[in-house]
Amino acid sequence: MNARPPLLTAIVALALAVLAASAGAATDSGTAVNFTSAPDRAVQGNTVTVALSVQPRGSRCTLEVKYANGARQRGLRALRASRGRVTWRWRISIRTGAGLATMTARCGTAGTAYRTLLVVGAVIPAKITVEKKGWSLRAHPYGGSTISYGVILENHSLTREAHDVNVLVNFVLPDDRLIGSSSTTISEIDAHSQYAHGSDITFQGVPEIARLEVVVQVRDTAPASPRRPAISQVRVVPDRYDPNWVGSIEGELQNDDRSVLERSWLSTVVFDADGNVIGGGNGFAFISIPPAAREFFKISSGLGAVPFGRAASAMVSVAPTYRS
Repeated sequence: MNARPPLLTAIVALALAVLAASAGAATDSGTAVNFTSAPDRAVQGNTVTVALSVQPRGSRCTLEVKYANGARQRGLRALRASRGRVTWRWRISIRTGAGLATMTARCGTAGTAYRTLLVVGAVIPAKITVEKKGWSLRAHPYGGSTISYGVILENHSLTREAHDVNVLVNFVLPDDRLIGSSSTTISEIDAHSQYAHGSDITFQGVPEIARLEVVVQVRDTAPASPRRPAISQVRVVPDRYDPNWVGSIEGELQNDDRSVLERSWLSTVVFDADGNVIGGGNGFAFISIPPAAREFFKISSGLGAVPFGRAASAMVSVAPTYRS
């Protein structure tokens, strides 16, 4: 039997040692757990899906998600890998802290893997609700009647203005039939604010109105803007020819912005002494107002059916247009 040459034996031994060392380093520093599917970012309120590849295939794995505010995602159960794969799916709460979240997957002896997830704050859409509504009816001696009505709308979003808001007001009889409808589009309602919408409608007879039915549609939204004229010195003024009825709502409009205020759409709601809505109206302010200046305004349209003796106060809202 021939002996192996000493040099060849040394080379083979060295090669085996290098392979053994390499295999040992891969086992010690590598991991058999990898994120195969995970988003880099997700928006609050949306659903997230995360998948792992695991070796050995039947490993039992857990996933911990820690958000930027320190909170941890609940409901992520430990799962056993099927065919070397495990998947979690959950919804990020709208109240979850925005910022960088960390995901830690642990699969026992198979290893541990880490991944980050950027949680983006959700845009809360403008939600408009009807807070108050009311009307007054005036029968005319020559026949027919007019109803002055008012609606207080509230935008509950802290960050979004409501744009192109359509307000449909239905006039409902005691038997639930409609006797009339009025539709108006409001150009914008500020974020986290109330808007006074008022107008009137005429009838050939004198209907017995049981209630108002109000439907609101928000067609668009935009980020909240600090640009808003100031309203002050609001007062209810009787009709000069018939002081038993409201003639106008008057006050002052001040431009608090750095740009020129070209014109403004004004809308008002009138209240009685108990804060009940008893009517409303609308109008325009066409005078161009430079920054820090003010102007007088007078709203008279829609108010003729509001009894002056019941009118205690008024709220005025403005939708401004500024010079570009």
